[in-house]
Amino acid sequence: MPNILDETVDKAVNQPDNIFLSGSLPILFVKTAAPIILIMMVNGFHTLIDAYFLGEFVGADALTAVTLMFPAFMLLVALSTLVSNGYSSILARLLGAGEKDRALNAYVDAILLALVVCAVLIAMFLAGGDTLILWVTKGSTTLAAMGYTYMAILIFLSPLAFVLGISIDTLRCEGMLATMAAITLMSALANTLFNYILIVEFNWGVAGSAYGTILAQACAMAAVIVVRIKKQQSSGFQLSNFRIDWKNWRRFLALGAPTSLNYVGISLSAAAILFSLQLWSGSAYEATATAYGIVTRIMTFMFLPLLGLSMAFQTIVGNNYGAHKFGRTNACIKIVLYVAFVYCVIFQACLYVFRSDIGFIFVDDYEIAFQLGRILPFTTMVLFIFGPLMMIGIYFQAIGDATRAAILSLTKVYVFSLPLIFILPMFLGEIGIWYAGPLAEILSLLLTSVILYLRFQKLQSPWGLFTKIAPSA
Repeated sequence: MPNILDETVDKAVNQPDNIFLSGSLPILFVKTAAPIILIMMVNGFHTLIDAYFLGEFVGADALTAVTLMFPAFMLLVALSTLVSNGYSSILARLLGAGEKDRALNAYVDAILLALVVCAVLIAMFLAGGDTLILWVTKGSTTLAAMGYTYMAILIFLSPLAFVLGISIDTLRCEGMLATMAAITLMSALANTLFNYILIVEFNWGVAGSAYGTILAQACAMAAVIVVRIKKQQSSGFQLSNFRIDWKNWRRFLALGAPTSLNYVGISLSAAAILFSLQLWSGSAYEATATAYGIVTRIMTFMFLPLLGLSMAFQTIVGNNYGAHKFGRTNACIKIVLYVAFVYCVIFQACLYVFRSDIGFIFVDDYEIAFQLGRILPFTTMVLFIFGPLMMIGIYFQAIGDATRAAILSLTKVYVFSLPLIFILPMFLGEIGIWYAGPLAEILSLLLTSVILYLRFQKLQSPWGLFTKIAPSA
């Protein structure tokens, strides 16, 4: 399999300054994943607090408007990960192989590519953003105006978010976990504080929510710049050493595309669900759509710690795979699959037990709370397999296997989930919309099994997942 590290295999030796290549893996996972997961949990909690601020202090329309912008927001996330995920995969392997100069070039190239992507995004929003938002809000000018204000702020200032994401990924891959944790945790807490000030105290409404996010990102970016200027890192990353290698752009896009397109699929799926609800939910559309919006907030809260775990997994696996420490790579896979499974089982059980009460945390409307309690068991029916399947896809991305990563992530969304959202309601009615996700997950499990079997047949790798280790001479 072609790999950007092929020509530097001889350099993949033990490096005393690389914390990922030695020591206890469980302890390393805790040290690496714990700060990231903590940050993700705070970020996830912020999404719930933000919804509470909007619903309680601005009104139901504000919460509905921001909720209906979820497809557009996920598109913004998709474009951000298009660059950052591919970059972090390459960076981890370059650092694992000791290629510090090439790692620096990758850092610069990722920032330049992110700025280009932002320019395209802004141009697209100016060209058709207002029309798209009006369609999503079902022609409501009030909701459309609030939605446009919210998204315009986030999109026009998106370069800040994109560059910050790359900078945080760089700290993670370098092993500067304490610094990364401090900066991102500060940003998450500042976001909640800014939102409270702007929404509750200044009455800025949805604009306050967006500007709170931007101000928090600006604080985090300032902290990153201070770290880079005042501290010499062993990786040799210095602002004065920038030079460009245009070939990295293609590599970033190739490796980042699977995850990015997966987020695009989530965006399209959310839009498809809202569209299908207009067709099948009848008079309950508004309550059901709002309940679905709350579900997306809850699932974001669930997903972000899992995403943090995947980031730590990618970093550890990428470094060890780049250093050809395949025994440690295999052990990493076992650990992360177990942790992801247990986490999803616990979360699924909690959501089922408290399904009837969760809605009242956000709204006082009985109908919305009822709809939330009704659809939540369907949307989380097979949550317990979601985490392990996600980690398998992340593993292929971490080792540079863009093809398998793309097949696993994109097929679930584009081949299974999206068509099922439209097809199942034709036979089951409105309830078919909520069965689409679980059925897509089950089909994804079957596809993953086939992919792993074929990989086993080709490489004789244990379970089609682990790297075969040659016996010692």
